[in-house]
Amino acid sequence: MNEILQNFVLRELCPYGVWQLSDVVKSLLTYQISRLPKGEVSEDETRYPQSLTGMRAFLLKFFARHYFQTQNSLFNYMTSQDFFDVFRHGRLRILDVDSGPAVASLAITNMLVCVLEYLKGVGEWPKGKMVKVEYVLNDTSGICLGTGQRMLSDYFRITGRNNTGIIHSRTISIQKAFPDNMNQLQRIAHNLGPYDVVTFCYVVSPLNKDKGFDGLVNGLLDIERLCNMDGRILILQDRFQAGLMRRMSKAIGVSSCKEESTQQVYPSKNNDEAYTYTYYRCLYAPSKEMTIKQSYVA
Repeated sequence: MNEILQNFVLRELCPYGVWQLSDVVKSLLTYQISRLPKGEVSEDETRYPQSLTGMRAFLLKFFARHYFQTQNSLFNYMTSQDFFDVFRHGRLRILDVDSGPAVASLAITNMLVCVLEYLKGVGEWPKGKMVKVEYVLNDTSGICLGTGQRMLSDYFRITGRNNTGIIHSRTISIQKAFPDNMNQLQRIAHNLGPYDVVTFCYVVSPLNKDKGFDGLVNGLLDIERLCNMDGRILILQDRFQAGLMRRMSKAIGVSSCKEESTQQVYPSKNNDEAYTYTYYRCLYAPSKEMTIKQSYVA
């Protein structure tokens, strides 16, 4: 894991400092949008789709933004020795909380493909060795979970003809709000093994509203007990929630920071159209004491 790998991934996914969709993801997104009906929806329905028209609006407005912010936030980790230590045995477990249509899961998967492409090219990954990826999607919207499952399946269907080095092992969906679903998440982690990458994309604000601040913090602390100690937990939130992110990160004992990512606008009439978004990120390794405690209980 070195600077050469980072340059390779950036050249593939973020040329000239602008994040761009791979051809596979662009085809996948275009196809999904084309299958959904047009219609007027509210801003709230666009952010948290509960209908097919709402899902179309989300894919058009927010998919690429959240996708690129996930890749931008995880780039240094996914090109590090810690991440290599996680997947080198041929397995990766992703927990995607408030998954929507599996946006973060797809972003992680596509970046992993780039990392494996580099490793195979330099002879650091055995020919024919595969990584089995297991997804746990959690969302209260059946529309989101159904679309997410289809998008993951279609991604692997499209790439199945290529030697990506990744196998879609399974997808488990949970349609119960976090953290009320903690017992389910614990059972899954007991059966599959600890989660390697956990994402919370744009869920901190609604969780704080619905479950209260203490419920949010306790849920995040409980998640650490279910994680691989070499893994990471990623929390993303828009720039309007700076105070909440600072308060939350202080309560769980980690740091948060303001980030910017420049991306190609999709869909766009102009291939050169780009926009820079500001957001808040919290990325941290699970507490070693908590993961040891979880292993002892298991």
